[in-house]
Amino acid sequence: MVAGWFDEAAARAERDVVPVLAPLVADFVRYAQPGPADVVLDVGTGTGPVARLIAPHVRQVVGLDVSARSLAIARHSLAPGRGAVVQAAIEDAPFRRGTFSLVLASFGLNATEPGRALRAIWRCLAPGGRLAIQEWGPADAASHALDELLAAHAVAEPDGALAALRASPDELGPLWRDYLQDPDDVRDWLEDAGFAVLDAVEVAPVTLRLETPDVFLRYLLAPAFRHREVTAMPPGARSAFLEAARARLAADAGPGGALTWQPVVLRARAQLKG
Repeated sequence: MVAGWFDEAAARAERDVVPVLAPLVADFVRYAQPGPADVVLDVGTGTGPVARLIAPHVRQVVGLDVSARSLAIARHSLAPGRGAVVQAAIEDAPFRRGTFSLVLASFGLNATEPGRALRAIWRCLAPGGRLAIQEWGPADAASHALDELLAAHAVAEPDGALAALRASPDELGPLWRDYLQDPDDVRDWLEDAGFAVLDAVEVAPVTLRLETPDVFLRYLLAPAFRHREVTAMPPGARSAFLEAARARLAADAGPGGALTWQPVVLRARAQLKG
């Protein structure tokens, strides 16, 4: 189920999401403090933005993801000999115990149950190995407003595929975002999983300046759960939604039309105990 969502959105993610998040990804890689001797696992690598950025600075990087289409893009973008990709969920990662010295997860754990995911990461790390995570904190006002507009314009009687997509969060059960909503939650889960927490914070690490509100709108509509809602709308409703969304985002734009966005994220660094 989850793999299908990310397969569907892979091309849109590379085109519309990766460029928007590039400064945030670069800041996270600095936060993770990689070293030239590190063998790195990038969990939820997607199309590989973290893996290709970190590859020149470490011994080896492996991108792990459930999405075959995302991994095809990631594989193509990694320099030969500097990285590899593996298709699997972190809970089913096919690595020997203690394979990696550093595990990264940049928005790569949000579709997992944290206890299972962290135990799997623990098994992948060598003694003294480190973990760095970033996940979304509280939703920003613009993203929240867009979801409200999307709900207001959504079709009342969806077809079977869209109905299944709407029901899927309930079928998956509680996930990362349901358990970990602030740094104290992150710290507690990491400690319970056998990690010594070095840092756990809620931050707005970088300010992203987007050339036009449409850049942000394409970013917000890239995920399958939003994209399908828009494509299912009748043409008139779709036009009305897009007009309302652009007007809402334009209200936050500066005099030159650029939109400034400073998302809040949860970050943590930890080390394997012992």
